Amino acid sequence: MKLPAIPLFLALLATATTAMAQTPAPGPGASDKVEELGQVEVVQAQSPEGGPVGLGDLLGRLHPALVHFPLAWLFGLLVIDFVGLGLGRLEWQRWGFFALVGTALAFLPAAVTGLLRADHMPSDADVARALTIHRTLNFVVFGLVLAALGLRLFRRNDLQGWSRRGYLALVVVATGLVLLAADFGGKMVYGAHFLPF
Repeated sequence: MKLPAIPLFLALLATATTAMAQTPAPGPGASDKVEELGQVEVVQAQSPEGGPVGLGDLLGRLHPALVHFPLAWLFGLLVIDFVGLGLGRLEWQRWGFFALVGTALAFLPAAVTGLLRADHMPSDADVARALTIHRTLNFVVFGLVLAALGLRLFRRNDLQGWSRRGYLALVVVATGLVLLAADFGGKMVYGAHFLPF
């Protein structure tokens, strides 16, 4: 079996480009100026409520780093399935199954850390609303991915006719909903006007 290197490369490139675009560039003359530090006070980490940070809060803080994996896997799956099932490339169809399993597995750590982080989010009404929608949409997306996996297993990876159309619909809808869920995640962090729509 040949590895579908092009879509995987494009998915990795898109993820890296997005991460680099979000990193602010240093201002003019930034390398010329060095700030001298005085005394540094070491303090114990505290939660927003003022208490010490527990294990759940610490693990929940990994959520922003882990959410990119299910997104990348899902978009990679969409490309692989489009080529494999949409254009009829048998080799890509086989790799689509492995990409689907990777997608399902990537959701688990992102979901666990997200649920842990949710307990430590500010109790602001806008944040609570965005959090509820974000969480609900991601559960729906995970359910769609599991349904797609179940369909592939039930059909023994032989998707023809209605099962092919249904499977592709599950993947396309999951990909669209995960974008919407990501927008609500951004609204929790960056405010209500994260995206202009």
